[in-house]
Amino acid sequence: MAFLLTQLKNQYVALRGFHTNRHLIIIESDDWGSIRMPSHDTFVRLQKLGDHPENDGFLANDCLESEYDLNELFKALRSVKDKKGHPAVITANFAMANPDFDEIDIDSGCYRCENIIDTYNRYYPKSDVFGCVKRGIAQKVFLPQLHCREHLNVNRWMKDLKERKKDTLIAFENKMIGINESFSEDNMFGYMDAFNTVESTNEELAKIAIEASKMFTETFGFDSSTFVASCFVWNQSLEEQLAKLGIMGIQSSPWQYNSIGKNGDYCLKRQIHYTGEKNKYGQCYTVRNCSYEPAYIQNPDECVRQCLKEIDNSFRYKKPAIITSHRFNYISEINSLNARNNLLGLQRLLDESVKKYPDVEFITSPELLQIMENE
Repeated sequence: MAFLLTQLKNQYVALRGFHTNRHLIIIESDDWGSIRMPSHDTFVRLQKLGDHPENDGFLANDCLESEYDLNELFKALRSVKDKKGHPAVITANFAMANPDFDEIDIDSGCYRCENIIDTYNRYYPKSDVFGCVKRGIAQKVFLPQLHCREHLNVNRWMKDLKERKKDTLIAFENKMIGINESFSEDNMFGYMDAFNTVESTNEELAKIAIEASKMFTETFGFDSSTFVASCFVWNQSLEEQLAKLGIMGIQSSPWQYNSIGKNGDYCLKRQIHYTGEKNKYGQCYTVRNCSYEPAYIQNPDECVRQCLKEIDNSFRYKKPAIITSHRFNYISEINSLNARNNLLGLQRLLDESVKKYPDVEFITSPELLQIMENE
């Protein structure tokens, strides 16, 4: 029954909305700028505490991107060109801040965050990570868009810290948001769902969105025209605020976790979307229909094969191929083989796509938004 429902959902998403004869490939990649596992030493320390971070694909591989990680990714993207001579490009969805662990007062509930440039400088004081990000933008292989202020449900996290919840305290002591034990039936996203109303009002989340948008513009020197919610958790109230900020494209998985109510009346309700669908504010959804996430299973060959099938299926239905490929696939700090193997897989995926579809076009999410509006 579950398989049948998945097939029906996929067909629904494929048949509705925007269609085109153009072979468009968009790579959307979340989590840039956010912290996750601070270092390999922290990873080992948590293992010794019995937390088993190796059981979570993100904790086992993800870390704040380094200059080396970015340069290797950019090299892979530049290695292949589309019919117009453009390199492959990643739409990089950024968290604009991280908790400032040294300035947070658990007892008073005083929360502080730091912008990502400060985080880069703290993690990599001898490197120019943000300068590398700007080079990727200039080379047209890396386009930042807005993901969140911080990849964190601040109110819920601070509440559990004040109540001295064991896993949350261990994470805090290690300058992390959550550990493997933080993921539970009650906390399914391990505090990563920044726009969940479980402990926040719509007004509080609107304020965070405003601050995130302002930080994005000040940091990158241009406005974000699209947005993707952390863990795909958001509601209509947030969409209204984003529209006021000029964000007219919403990146999504085929479903949204619609956050309804708060505290005892709170729930998450799945809502299906499709590429080209518009909401009451005139915003357009773009839905990811392909996946290249080899860091989950450390098998890029299998992921390449599956993603190529998904690209074929997208083009068969005359849909853009929108590939989800999170940052953790391209990070080397925790697992040294992770980025190397997955980048080879990415190059193979892109090479095979161009070989099979010589008229392929590599574009960004904002460019797809413009194409949908014009066509």
